[in-house]
Amino acid sequence: MRMRELEIQFQNAMSELQASFEKQHREWQQSYQALQQLLAESKQREAALLEEAKQREAALRVQNEQLVRKLSTASSVPEQHALVKQIKMLGAHLDALAKDAATFNHHLRNQQRAADNFSGDQR
Repeated sequence: MRMRELEIQFQNAMSELQASFEKQHREWQQSYQALQQLLAESKQREAALLEEAKQREAALRVQNEQLVRKLSTASSVPEQHALVKQIKMLGAHLDALAKDAATFNHHLRNQQRAADNFSGDQR
């Protein structure tokens, strides 16, 4: 009789262990799927931000080129003229903004690569 009781206890313990394992597995799968969803959403946001940054960078480049053309046509104007100074200062600001946009694009690309590497490790 004692052996039968031990066998029943063993079977009960195995059933509990299996149920616990299945529960943990379901929880892990749900967590993994939630993480995958967050990663996909993050990639979409990064792609949108990258596209916006590229558009801003392109617009800044066009503005900068226009200002450079205007400045080159105003070469007959003395350097001390206030308009020339303002145009040069604005050009410098646009150059700085274009550089910031390029840095931002580079940063986003690196984050995207890191996210791609991370998602590759999960498979």
